[in-house]
Amino acid sequence: MGQQDRPIIIKKIKKSSHGGHHGGAWKVAYADFVTAMMAFFLVLWLLAVMSTEDTKAVSHYFRSYTIFSGDAAGGATGISLLTGDPVRVTSDSGEKDAEPVSLAEAFTYNLSKSIEENLEELKDQIAIFTTAEGIRLEIYELGDRPIFNIGNAKLTDRGRKALAIIAEAINTVPNRISIEGHTDSRKFPTAEYTNWELAADRANAARREMVKNGLDVKRISKVTSFADNVMINADDPYDDFNRRVSILIEKERR
Repeated sequence: MGQQDRPIIIKKIKKSSHGGHHGGAWKVAYADFVTAMMAFFLVLWLLAVMSTEDTKAVSHYFRSYTIFSGDAAGGATGISLLTGDPVRVTSDSGEKDAEPVSLAEAFTYNLSKSIEENLEELKDQIAIFTTAEGIRLEIYELGDRPIFNIGNAKLTDRGRKALAIIAEAINTVPNRISIEGHTDSRKFPTAEYTNWELAADRANAARREMVKNGLDVKRISKVTSFADNVMINADDPYDDFNRRVSILIEKERR
């Protein structure tokens, strides 16, 4: 057989793919994982460097749904608890919103704006949220930033300023209000004066201060003492947040 008569043999070599081609999807998943881990460790670092008081304030923010860092509607979208027709809220630019909002939204917006402008140091001690009963304002004690002097019902300068601003905001709506006094579970050394008396005295001190700042006394439906029976933080009965005055702007009775 001659050289030209030899058969041509083609040998195909199949290369291993080492598991096949997976594309770049794993890179996206890995990037998401790394981003999530970075965010997680950043949160851990922030918690480590925050003071105890700041940690309590952040925790309480999510428990009470405070609206002071919320949007212009005040976090009450779709809830109309106050009497009257819809109104328009003026924005920071001086222009009015295109859509009317309820009086509840206008009230929460105006009060939060007033506190942010005039009481920056106290905004993490005041929360506003809506309930089935109406709009509730909670004014809390917080460490070295008290609303009342320790162990009595005398308002601090901070407390008087806060109640003056709140009274001004409440005067923009016609609804009746009720005032509640709350304490933590620390006991008094004598049986003659207890948390019941302290909570009642503080609620009445808040009432007097708001009346002094223009609130019509006839709009106050009741002043109540709850002592330490209604806790914000039931896991820690001595938490500063349990010492507070609650002001309820009552829902219109139909």
